[in-house]
Amino acid sequence: MAGFALSLLWIEIGERPDLGVIQGILGGMTIGIAQWFVLRQYIIQPWQWILTSVIAWGLLGHSHLGVLGWVAPRSLDLGLRLFYGCRDGFLIGLWLGLWHWWALRLQVLKSHRWLWWSPCFWSIGLGAGWVLGGILRQLSNVFLAEVIGLSLTWVIVGGWMGKILTHLLWIDKN
Repeated sequence: MAGFALSLLWIEIGERPDLGVIQGILGGMTIGIAQWFVLRQYIIQPWQWILTSVIAWGLLGHSHLGVLGWVAPRSLDLGLRLFYGCRDGFLIGLWLGLWHWWALRLQVLKSHRWLWWSPCFWSIGLGAGWVLGGILRQLSNVFLAEVIGLSLTWVIVGGWMGKILTHLLWIDKN
């Protein structure tokens, strides 16, 4: 969560066409470094996590999906937000999961589980965050409400993925 909050110093929450490769690289670097502070205690080459975060988010910024961790949908239709949030969250989670698994694969036993947990929680997190952002934006008519929705996304993703990674690291040690 701290990584997302810090990333807001460099990346303004926007809509898909407004954010691209540069924002993806900056966001990936900020999130990756924040996660590195924890991971460096548990894995041998935690710099790989930063590298894979930068590459994955940078490539996402170049793709049609974009840097969805910092993107609010244009539509206020809650059904569409839920559907596309879950679908796009799944794709983002799959992409990030593949890159992060690469950093974990040789160091963490059963790291392959990361490949199915990442899409699952990104799907839930982005869907829930986009719906909350939409509700708050409809109530307030203020775009800033989307930041609260995206914060929920990062709380869900960060919290659950942290729990999964802790579990994988625990399995590895026992």
